[in-house]
Amino acid sequence: MKAIVRKPIGNVSVTMLLVLIATMSGFTLAGLAYRDVLCFHYEYENVQSLLMLRSEALRGQAIMGAIGVITMPVVTSERTVEVSGTQASKSFKIKSLIVPGGSALVDENITQGDRRQITNVHSRVYVHKGTKYAPAGKTRSIVQKYGVYTLEYETFAKFMYFTDFDKDPNGHPIRHYGPDVFYGRVHSNEDIWILKGSGGNNSGWPTFNGWVTTAGTVRVYPGGGQDYPEDTIFKGGLTENYAYTNFPDEANTLKNSAQKVGPPMQDQKYIVYLKVNGTSADALLGTVGDGTLESLAVYPPHLYPPGTGEPLYANYYRVPDTTWTMLSPGALSNKSFYSMNKLWIKGNFTGYQTYGSEDTIFILGDILLTGTPRGQEPEGNKRDVVGLVAKKSIVIKYGYYDPIDTERHHDTSGASTSQPWGGVWIYAAMAALGDGKGDARKDGVFTFEYQHPHPSVPDVVMNDIIYTKIDLHRRHFPQQTNTGWSQADPRIDYPWYNPLWPESQPYLERGYINVYGSISQRRRGFVHRNYTDRDHPNNSGIWDQPQDLCGYSSAPFAVRHFDPVVPNLLLVTKDYEGSSGGGIGYKKNYHYDNRFYYTSPLHFPEVTREASQTFTGVKWEVKNPNLIPSAIQ
Repeated sequence: MKAIVRKPIGNVSVTMLLVLIATMSGFTLAGLAYRDVLCFHYEYENVQSLLMLRSEALRGQAIMGAIGVITMPVVTSERTVEVSGTQASKSFKIKSLIVPGGSALVDENITQGDRRQITNVHSRVYVHKGTKYAPAGKTRSIVQKYGVYTLEYETFAKFMYFTDFDKDPNGHPIRHYGPDVFYGRVHSNEDIWILKGSGGNNSGWPTFNGWVTTAGTVRVYPGGGQDYPEDTIFKGGLTENYAYTNFPDEANTLKNSAQKVGPPMQDQKYIVYLKVNGTSADALLGTVGDGTLESLAVYPPHLYPPGTGEPLYANYYRVPDTTWTMLSPGALSNKSFYSMNKLWIKGNFTGYQTYGSEDTIFILGDILLTGTPRGQEPEGNKRDVVGLVAKKSIVIKYGYYDPIDTERHHDTSGASTSQPWGGVWIYAAMAALGDGKGDARKDGVFTFEYQHPHPSVPDVVMNDIIYTKIDLHRRHFPQQTNTGWSQADPRIDYPWYNPLWPESQPYLERGYINVYGSISQRRRGFVHRNYTDRDHPNNSGIWDQPQDLCGYSSAPFAVRHFDPVVPNLLLVTKDYEGSSGGGIGYKKNYHYDNRFYYTSPLHFPEVTREASQTFTGVKWEVKNPNLIPSAIQ
């Protein structure tokens, strides 16, 4: 100690050394503390950024749910989220790029390569300079996050055949059998019934080439429990007890987005007629008037015409008359249209065109694509896509008086013996949404008009006199209890049941319904009937059309007869020339439009399952921030 005191220079050196050590230790401790603080803030920012990133993905999902389908990328406005605490206050800057399209996904919920329409939400989050703490004095943290949220958007165009109720309007299960061949996705929210019958190329069984799902099970008619060769029937795969798929009763997206055509209010007296010619249309508005009150004297059938002696009584009735005026819908391509009333439609369509009706859509003739020849598949057509959506039903019209040429038309009937098949060709996605609220006959169906034809006596000239409405001069109209039309003569048609009444030889078999598209319906509609419906017999032969009771059998042998007065007038039902089949209506030639795996008609009804959102999140990935798209950097 004494030695140290005697040498002050040594004291200074030691002191300086101690100061240096202390200073270095302080710097070291401060550096460690600073590093810990940085690590805390970076970890804090990482956790918060992931939470913000996830919330931004859900924000993108909500945006898509609000605006619907997009055709071009959408950049969201940047939002700032302030997070304050005792240690720091930070501003998180968040922005997204929403991009339509994307690669198809395959996961445990996807079967048989079921491809879906995809939207990607690209989101980025970074931390702006805090008010209490800024790492390394920078205005922006090194922490940033980038994520991609993949949304699945489905419309009912993805189903070749969708049915909410797999029973007919009379409550009986529809059976698929030999001639029924389906391509593309099929789903039913009820049991699917199959039957080993006759015809077809699969030993009498139906053939499903695409993936089939049912919220119930597959049952064999009539008992429901018989074994069946699953692999040869369901070639595209079968999934039973699949998730229930909600079927909408309103086409809200279409109704709110489409251009209105025709009167803005709904009224049963209006008909909108469209004959589409590419990007334009002959458009007319039909207004059905009350008509004038008519009175006709009624004589015994063998006394009219000309009518001798005293008449038995008189028929009183009104015949509605229709006047037609011009409409101007404008250019049609890449637009959707909505009628608040009945819609009659046919033609050739160019571009994306969707048509909706608050009532019923009647198909007057072929629905064709400009870029696809009739009879060929449309997969190579990159331009033309058609959608038809009815709040009630979609009906193939038997015939009509054309308001333009005033002629009688049977444009939906054709031969079934040569290709391309005659009948009607429909290149469209169709949806019949009608909800009967418990009344099965008011549910939306895809079906055909005039399902129980009978002959009727046309206008004739006798002794230079024109006689019209001959059947009304012979029978009581309207039908009354115990004086029903059928009791007078079960072989004769009820007035105006046939839209072209009177016809002496109306058509039974009418060729094929040829579809390249998709069919979605509330309830399975009839496209073919027997002469007499064994499930829903009409033993009394009465006429009660709302209850699907329309006289006795429509078979040619049951109705064939010569008129008792008009010379050589044969009254009979018959198949359209070149058609055959032993029943009434159409054979099926249904094909899926494979383009609907990747696209959809404009504003077509959306798919949701068990109250899920229209845009369902199927995948969320956090990616390298260096890959952030320039639009949101």
